[in-house]
Parts: sequence; C-alpha cells; structure tokens
Amino acid sequence: MNRHYWFSVIALAALSACSSGASSTAEDAAANEDPIVGGRSDRKDAAVVAIDIGGEALCTGSLIGPRLVLTARHCVSETSEEVACPAQGPQIQGERPADSFTILVGSDIRSARPVAIGERVITPDSDRLCEHDLALIELDRAVTGVTPLALGSLSGVRSVRGVGFGKRGDSASAGKKMTRSNVAIRDASSSEFVVGVLSCNGDSGGPALDPSGRVVGVVSRGGPNCNGPDSENIYTRVDAFHTLINQALSDSADPEGASGTGAACGSSGSRCPNGSHCNQSTLRCEPTS
Repeated sequence: MNRHYWFSVIALAALSACSSGASSTAEDAAANEDPIVGGRSDRKDAAVVAIDIGGEALCTGSLIGPRLVLTARHCVSETSEEVACPAQGPQIQGERPADSFTILVGSDIRSARPVAIGERVITPDSDRLCEHDLALIELDRAVTGVTPLALGSLSGVRSVRGVGFGKRGDSASAGKKMTRSNVAIRDASSSEFVVGVLSCNGDSGGPALDPSGRVVGVVSRGGPNCNGPDSENIYTRVDAFHTLINQALSDSADPEGASGTGAACGSSGSRCPNGSHCNQSTLRCEPTS
C-alpha cells in the first residue's frame, strides 16, 4: 500500500476536466459489474451525498446519522501538496472551516438540493493522511426524509459496491451519482484496503458498501489513472475508526429524535429507549427481544 496520493477532490468549476484515482482487473471486466468510471447512474442511494467545499470543490460523503456525514480527511483539511505513503512527516497543514461544507442530496449536483451545512468537523488524532484518511462532518440540522446508512466491518467481505459523484473516467465528466457493484478486494491491512477500477476525482470520501449495504470503507486515494490495468483505489477501513465514529454518532444524536428504534446510538446504548438496545454493528437502536 505504499502508493502516491492522487487526491480525488475535484474543482466544481471544472467538472468536465480530467484527473486521477481508479483501477481495473480481469475480474473488473466481468459483465455483472457496473462501473462508476464510465458506469451506471444511481438514484437509489439517497444517503450518499455530495459535499460542496466552499463553492470551489466537490467530495462525496455518506449520511450515517441524521446530523452526521462520513467522508475523507483530505476533503476537510488543508494538506501538503505532495503526499505519499508511508508518510515521511506531517501531512495536515490546517483545517477548513466547518461551515464551508454544504451537503447536497440528489443524483446530480446540478439539481441536488442543499440540506445542511457543517457545524463541527471530527478527525482522527493524527497529522498524517496515510492510514487516517477519514473524517466526520457534524451538521447544523438533521437531514429528514433520508435513511442514514449503517456501518459494517470488513471482516469476511470479499467484494464491495462503490457510490460517488466523481468522474466517470480519465476524460469523462463528474457530478452525477454513479455506482459499481461486485468489485473484488485485492488486499487489506488493519486500516486500509485496495480494489481495482472503481472511483475517480470527486468520489473522495464516498463509501464502499458491503453486500448488505453497510459502509465498510471511505475513498482515500488511487492511481495512476482512473482507467487501465495498472490503476487501483485505496479505501480507509471504517471498522478501524469504530470508536471515533461511535462517539461522533452519540454526540450528534438529537435527544428528541433518538427516542425510537432505528436512531443512532453510542457504545453504551444509553440513548436507546426502554425496550431497545444499541446494535454495535449498525450503531442503531433495535428492539430487545
């Protein structure tokens, strides 16, 4: 996993421009795969949102609680111009203001509706992106009408489905939500995993979903191109940051909205009502049998 970072944040003013971040293998050519790169439009994953960064750049994120979006650290932080892994020194130079992030819901950013802005940003306690490229944006209001995505573990998962608003190829445009299924996991460490062709610029922070639709990864980096047999994508494992995410879900939960089953909950389950408990895999309140 000692790969150069090819950041997939894309300028909003250049959605037709070219850039980096994806890959392809023999398995990827299978007929049952629908690529983000050159692929299939996605109108079903409402909880996969676009993140407008100060009106200048685009990332993708996952709504995992009514007031919480999961994305990549390099989407929310100011980083060094040259970033390679393994890190040789600090890679974070500062943080962008939380209110510079606008969350958009829809299948195309040109028609997507803004539903909230950032109120607080939560990041791992590290000045490096390598193996820590994950962040959470706590929102100024709850997003209604969208069911948040559950979280999962990578253990036992062999393939994933990607979703994002990024480019559909090295010379293709971005801005429409796309999806690709059955992408094999090539390799994994305790904090990251590698797949083939899947994402590109603008997909940064977007989810890798297991066969049950749970978020198991966040787009971190890729290269050397969005297409081609030598390309690959690296995702940050969500289960490596369970404690951080669990605490953020608990902190962002609306006490009034967390009074029923299906609500986000913390590790203790203290926010779940009587007769329910906190499922530690999905971080949602469930009825106690």
